[in-house]
Amino acid sequence: MFPYNQNDKLIFVNIKNSYEAMARNDVNHPLYRRTIYDCTVKFWAIADDKASSATHILGCYKGRVLEVVRINSVMPVATGEFKGRKVFDGVEQPDSAYIGLDLHEVFDTLANFHTKYWNI
Repeated sequence: MFPYNQNDKLIFVNIKNSYEAMARNDVNHPLYRRTIYDCTVKFWAIADDKASSATHILGCYKGRVLEVVRINSVMPVATGEFKGRKVFDGVEQPDSAYIGLDLHEVFDTLANFHTKYWNI
């Protein structure tokens, strides 16, 4: 079993495209974000009830957790290209036990992985 705290309500997000654009410094890429934190917290199509009940959002790349953010608040985007999507705000947790977690230990499949939930 992975290092799961029963009080944590986790959202796992696949940051592959934004993370690779960031790593290449491809500022013209539509999913470019300046930091791994921004890759993790910005513009997710997540239901209101799941977004509001989550305690953490975890940025995942190639099946591993690279970023853990303890959620302080979540806001829907009001206008523009990402209208209706969620932006999370919180505190990075670089020492989290979830850092480096292999998602294959948690989920049966990662096929078409965009977002996944644990304990929500």
